[in-house]
Amino acid sequence: MNLLVLYSMPINKDMTNKFGICPSTGHLSVLFPEKEAERTPSNKIFLAIVLQGGAMIEIDGKNHLIYTGTLIYLYPNHLVRQISHTEDLLLEYLWFEFEFLSDFPLLLKADISEYVGKNPCLQLKDKERQLVKKYYDLIAERYQESNEYIAITKGLLFSFILEISRLYSGKNVSVSNTRQDELTDHFFFLLHQHYKKERSVSFYADKLYISDKYLMRVLKKSTGQTFHFWVIEFIMREAKLLLRSTTISITEISEKLNYPNPSFFSRVFHQYVGMTPKEFRNQ
Repeated sequence: MNLLVLYSMPINKDMTNKFGICPSTGHLSVLFPEKEAERTPSNKIFLAIVLQGGAMIEIDGKNHLIYTGTLIYLYPNHLVRQISHTEDLLLEYLWFEFEFLSDFPLLLKADISEYVGKNPCLQLKDKERQLVKKYYDLIAERYQESNEYIAITKGLLFSFILEISRLYSGKNVSVSNTRQDELTDHFFFLLHQHYKKERSVSFYADKLYISDKYLMRVLKKSTGQTFHFWVIEFIMREAKLLLRSTTISITEISEKLNYPNPSFFSRVFHQYVGMTPKEFRNQ
């Protein structure tokens, strides 16, 4: 990710290190590098909307045509680059770290998170685009006015994300903030950061100060899936991305994903995907 051009505001370390918002810009390279694909940061989410013009971008090895009214929702660790864009391209975007909204209920509901991860670009209808623009402008206004509006900015951002989740899912999103929701939220926050190296339930349970059995029970109830499902799901997403979007060897991929050897990695991949890594890459 290149330089972020942000609204100016009084210095506040908690605020400026964990949230940023960019006025309209034609510099697509701020989000999508021009040459080699790069990862989105492991602890940040980016939300952008195209105001005019168009572009062809690549996200996780797939091409996406974006144009006026396209919403772009980038989770951590996407592999992104730009292919081309029109001269009149104009977009707005904001970003935030998970910790910035730590006081709020679960953001990444499992079903919506999975869908957004696979479908990061959403074409909005006129009324939806107007709604998104209103939220963006109000957040930008509060953000640049005063440190006194930090709490309001967070609240508006949380509401904004709920609206976007509704647009993706077609239904309202529950915001109940139970203890189980908090634990699930924090688990996924940790998983985004550590899934390549840490696969034991005890590692995450210790970080959350709960027992292994309780974490497994919470995840099953909150998401409908087991702890091991989510760990393997994150790992296999990364493996498929590396196979599809890079030319690095299967041995290197197995090392990056912390497998003891390529053979073991290939067996796990085949069991999960239904084909070998080589077959997946060549299909």
